[in-house]
Amino acid sequence: MEIKNKSKSFIAVVLTDPSLRRLIFFILTSLIICFLPIYKAIRYIVAKEYGGLSPFDSILYHCITNIIVIIIFYFVLLKKNIGGTTKEVIVNRLKLKGKCIIVTGGYRGIGLAAVHEFLKYECHVVLACRSISHMDFIRASLLKKYPDAKIYCVELDLGSYKSIENCANYILKTFPKIDIIVNNAGFLNRKLEYINGLESTFFINYYGHFYLINLLYNRILTSGTLIVNLSSIAHSLLKESDVDYAFIYENNNDNYSKSNLLYRKEYNFSKLCMLYYSQQLQKR
Repeated sequence: MEIKNKSKSFIAVVLTDPSLRRLIFFILTSLIICFLPIYKAIRYIVAKEYGGLSPFDSILYHCITNIIVIIIFYFVLLKKNIGGTTKEVIVNRLKLKGKCIIVTGGYRGIGLAAVHEFLKYECHVVLACRSISHMDFIRASLLKKYPDAKIYCVELDLGSYKSIENCANYILKTFPKIDIIVNNAGFLNRKLEYINGLESTFFINYYGHFYLINLLYNRILTSGTLIVNLSSIAHSLLKESDVDYAFIYENNNDNYSKSNLLYRKEYNFSKLCMLYYSQQLQKR
């Protein structure tokens, strides 16, 4: 399958974020409000007059009135758009109780933040991470905050076929139903290295998750599982000319140096693959 980045531009991708769009809307609207003669309009409506104030008082009351209007506008916007889709989650929070949630790389960053939110809604959370000791530490910390939480830990090294297979077998044996899978784990190797014949960043970020989902696929179909694939805005920086498919395979790397992979856009490419993978899963 030929993969092309259809993003129009970096700015276009940034503006797809609803929170950022609301922030820009708030700033522009507030600037417009600053120049509106709201206080004069109120005085005219109430007292049918404009004058009676010194220039300083007129400016002062104008500023105070407009600031009050901006503050009111802010809280109205906040109430209407509380955290974007978070509003829908809050409305349906009772439906999340007891759901089985699997989070890869859930012991730090976005994954850990997601785990906290799931535990608030009394979900059963499975941490699937590479470091067992780190997972145990995080689990102990989470249990202090959520004493009644159901937290499971399973080792998952997305750079190892055997580890992925063991993780999938554990999940299939332990959980008869999987409600949500969050493919969060990510990696950026600053050296040119290969895992099982594939470039390491591509393997761990994309192919490892692909293999895990493939092993769980029948259970996913019977459970009606929601799959959340974390990508990155970095994919929008990728040009088609940046993608060298031969570079992904180890036997084609003779002409490449061992320099920093940030210049080869492999991370960006792996995140673009996650987006296309999400589209393919949606079609199925």
